[in-house]
Amino acid sequence: MSTGWNRFDAIVIGSGIGGLACAAALARCGKAVLVLERQHVAGGLTQSFSRDGFQWDVGLHYLGEMGPEGEARGVLDWLTGRAMTFAPLGNAYDIVHFPDNLTVPFTRPRAALEGELKSRFPDCAAEIDAFFAALDEAVHAGRALFTRRALSGLLGDVYGLWHRRAIHKWWGRTTADVLADLVSDPRLRAVLLAQQGDHGGTDPAKTSFGIHAVVMNHYLNGAWYPLGGAKVFADTLVPIIEQARGSIRLETRVEALRIEDGEATGVLLDDGTVLHAQAIFSDIGAHNTVGLLPAELQQSAWAKEIRSFQPSVCHVTLYVGLQGEISAHGASASNHWFHETWGTSDGVWQLTNQETTAPVLFVSFPSLKDPGSASDDHQRHTAEVVALTSWEPFARWSRSTLQDRPGEYTAFKAFIEQSLLAQFARHFPELAPMVVFHEVSTPLSLATYSGAYRGASYGLEVSPRRFLSESLNVRTPIARLFLTGQDVTSPGVTGAMMGGVIAAASIANQIYSHLH
Repeated sequence: MSTGWNRFDAIVIGSGIGGLACAAALARCGKAVLVLERQHVAGGLTQSFSRDGFQWDVGLHYLGEMGPEGEARGVLDWLTGRAMTFAPLGNAYDIVHFPDNLTVPFTRPRAALEGELKSRFPDCAAEIDAFFAALDEAVHAGRALFTRRALSGLLGDVYGLWHRRAIHKWWGRTTADVLADLVSDPRLRAVLLAQQGDHGGTDPAKTSFGIHAVVMNHYLNGAWYPLGGAKVFADTLVPIIEQARGSIRLETRVEALRIEDGEATGVLLDDGTVLHAQAIFSDIGAHNTVGLLPAELQQSAWAKEIRSFQPSVCHVTLYVGLQGEISAHGASASNHWFHETWGTSDGVWQLTNQETTAPVLFVSFPSLKDPGSASDDHQRHTAEVVALTSWEPFARWSRSTLQDRPGEYTAFKAFIEQSLLAQFARHFPELAPMVVFHEVSTPLSLATYSGAYRGASYGLEVSPRRFLSESLNVRTPIARLFLTGQDVTSPGVTGAMMGGVIAAASIANQIYSHLH
């Protein structure tokens, strides 16, 4: 059956930041957009949640390019009418720790980081310069790559050919290959790779150098945190959409895409309702989007190529509540990366009983990033402890539901929780006695709440093949069906947001003027 919901210019499936940004950009152009979200709250991985009076973010820890001159900030200011405020993390946004007591602060601006690296590796000054020169070229090629994905027809083909050499040079080669050419010291290579978890990279021999360059460059002028936490993205963007006659419909599951004569005409909901619109945007990931197609279209070359990509890495997170003056005992607004070995390809925690220590641990203190988030006496604080892992240890319970997980899973989750607590305590011994609350989430949690395929944190694999693929353009082979979010650009909140905006630009050309 059809309903009165068919008054919208576009339908967006999924309310992650990519979907909300797409809908808000279209709303800014006067289009009425319906956003369909399977969960009870909008925001996807920019949601926040609370326990015992503490608040944590689900998937946001820091953002680059959100200073007054930041490119991403300019886009966000246009989307929100300058309604969001950000606090800087300080001079050091990341502090990376390695064995042999090597600690390197990643400081802003870029010249400060270059100087810091040269002071630690004085014999590699020329190599450090060469690395940052390569980074610049890769970032420039990345802009061309993502612009190409937004363009259509002959214009897109010509643009892609014009930049083909640079794209293949930096995005078609692995990070390991590029670093092998540029950097001779393996310890320096490890330091330059310290942030690869930010884009889901766990093995530089498999990841595109371009994505590492873009993500590293993203923070070179500093990092910021949204005042009020990640949930302010949805709190701010949803009213923008609604003010343009749009709507966010929560707890609404899309069962299938309606395709007629090769065109996407609408969506079928799980209650049998059919909704129609002139354009359908999918923010649920390319793999999940293919799963909504009719069976015969799932056998197309386009669909098969998308399904040939592996999902990105997964993660487990320990959410910690602390009582006391944590800043006096080792905590800061800076993030910490603890690398337990010098290996650059062993960042995935295999989660066997013998491996109780995650090889790489990321620790963030969100309550110190947001001056208004702690209690009045500044005694209640939060930490997030993240380790990358894979789907395999959790696959056996993938068919269980949130309310009915087996005892075996509960015990496994407790093992993870205690292991992360012990590792956190080892690195922050003075904070350990201040822990008054802790809870862990797993890839099953992510799959349940966000629908992420196999619990993947960052969508699809970040390989050269993924970024050179023509299957991940905004426009799909099915007319009026568009992809949005991080799968068409780069992993992370900002990448997904930009994916949403360039997707919207495919039917509203005036948006391009706000992308420069």
